[in-house]
Amino acid sequence: MTTSGTENRPGPGPDSRTLEEHLQNLRQVQFYMIRMDMTHSVDAPLDYLAPHLREHILWLEEQEENGVLFLSGANAAGDQWDGSGTAIIRASSLAAAVAISDTEPFHREGLRVNTVHGWQLNEGTVRLSFSLLADKFSLG
Repeated sequence: MTTSGTENRPGPGPDSRTLEEHLQNLRQVQFYMIRMDMTHSVDAPLDYLAPHLREHILWLEEQEENGVLFLSGANAAGDQWDGSGTAIIRASSLAAAVAISDTEPFHREGLRVNTVHGWQLNEGTVRLSFSLLADKFSLG
């Protein structure tokens, strides 16, 4: 039987749970965040990164296939992008996460500087929708 974690929550109105009860509900799943920043500002980041973009994508695919990559994406707002990105990975330790980060092609080639931090997944909601007939999915 799967529970939603809402069984002890009151209906509409103030939440009567204590701070300790709230903290017990945090998932505390350990991940590591790789912040991948450009070494310097460029006018056309995609053009600048293009010579190593295929290798970067293959690296991401390999990390995903090996169960390392949890989430990854560009640090962008609409069409505003400075060439930076973030990846959330699984690793046994911070040192292991740094070692994985060091193999990322843009970092290895000196185009980006990677900084690794511990990151705990505590709360949030993920909604997935699959349309098998239309071969579509959405994440929201």
